[in-house]
Amino acid sequence: MSEKPLITIENVRAEIDRVDNALLSLIADRLKLAASVREVKAGVQLWRPSREDSHVRELAEDTENIPAALVSRIWAELMSASIALQGPMKLHIALEGGALDVWTLVRDRFGAAIPTISYPTASSALAAAYADDEGVAILPSPGGMNSWWSSLGVSGAMPDMHILAGLPRTGADCWPLAVAVSTASIQPSGSDQTLLISNKEMKIPGAIIRAETETQALLSIDGFKTQSPEGTKIIGCIPLPIGRS
Repeated sequence: MSEKPLITIENVRAEIDRVDNALLSLIADRLKLAASVREVKAGVQLWRPSREDSHVRELAEDTENIPAALVSRIWAELMSASIALQGPMKLHIALEGGALDVWTLVRDRFGAAIPTISYPTASSALAAAYADDEGVAILPSPGGMNSWWSSLGVSGAMPDMHILAGLPRTGADCWPLAVAVSTASIQPSGSDQTLLISNKEMKIPGAIIRAETETQALLSIDGFKTQSPEGTKIIGCIPLPIGRS
């Protein structure tokens, strides 16, 4: 009967080194593929949040013994590096509220490779992103006293901008702490809530009021919707956080 091989710290470290080298080789392969994506994406904006969130959700659900938050952070860095190779996307970040908290949310969701510019208010960050072909605004989540979202309505100054992602990407809370806004198209991720603006007095079955002005309300409805009731406008769709059933 053969003896079991002796496990030593040196053996374990050697195996870790082997795995690390294999990971780096695979990351290099991924970045090479990402560098050629821009040609395939001709005429399409770089940032595709629905595709990102759908992919990360599948990875997190298919991976045992790895927390969803760790999967999300790893792929945030990989996707950030890939996007940086493909083109000039920028993040225009409103620092309303706790600046440190905002930067933590951005880093966890978008990684560190995408260029960032910060602004003191949500309105200034939104205007800068609107003027930037590949710009994405990171803004405080609608609610409370902020009303920047009303500019995305039919009569608003930026009706072709959409709320497309929530920050953080993982967790148990249904409503995010911050949101990402751009002119990219509204697409489903497979687990979503649709956002729409309505007259404040309208009652829509199944809708939750997330924010209000004197005349308008921002509502969320579970699921991906392509049509909204008369007198309302869909202004975005955000994936439900990974980890929330």
